Amino acid sequence: MKKITALLIDDEISAINTLKGMLEHYFPEVDILGYAHSVNEATAKAQELQPDVVFLDVEMPPLGSGFDFLAQCHQLDFGVIFVTAYPQYAIKAINDVQPWAYLVKPYSVSELEKGVRAAIEKVEAKKQQVPMDMQRLIIADARKGNIVIKVIDILYCQADGSTTDIYFFKNDEIVRTVASRTLKDIEENLPNSFFFRSHYSYLVNFIHITRIERRGRNGVAVLSEGTEIPIAVARVEEFEKCFDDFVHLS
Repeated sequence: MKKITALLIDDEISAINTLKGMLEHYFPEVDILGYAHSVNEATAKAQELQPDVVFLDVEMPPLGSGFDFLAQCHQLDFGVIFVTAYPQYAIKAINDVQPWAYLVKPYSVSELEKGVRAAIEKVEAKKQQVPMDMQRLIIADARKGNIVIKVIDILYCQADGSTTDIYFFKNDEIVRTVASRTLKDIEENLPNSFFFRSHYSYLVNFIHITRIERRGRNGVAVLSEGTEIPIAVARVEEFEKCFDDFVHLS
């Protein structure tokens, strides 16, 4: 399940509660980071939380509108889904903002679904466009707080039940950190053009592979420092094709 992060902005608490309830019930792939009820509060929350998408009301009297909020956050990189009772702002929204969706209250689950699906597709497309050396993975560590790992430095990830061991380069040494997240969740937050689920328990970074070997019906990907990552029988052909595509595009 591809996940996106969201900030909900509306001056009416009941409207936020309705949207929150629909998202939590029908769209668990949307991770709600926070809420805001005014332009100033929304601006501060957007800068702090850096969401993928903002669900934004238009009219927020007496201190401004959704368009005022966007003018204050022009330097931030998030998508916009308007959620408003005023259909007359649609043309201005499309011309000025190019929102990912425009929902008019009261909206249906199917209308909200179209907006959420559009947001997921847009966020995924943006992730693929960010240069690999600029991408980061944030891992929560109970002892050290949040650990920020350069995606390019990750060699591979290995499932260990409900946690995942992440092996990566740090100061020219290989270190391991344990993420309290499943391998599937980690996979969804890494670019699929560089990472491949070679085995039920392994996710490997194409960048660090030096060779691929066939061993019977199975396969093995050998990394630059010598680690051998298993490739399941059912995934050998797809793995070889994706790795070949990666080599020719890089």
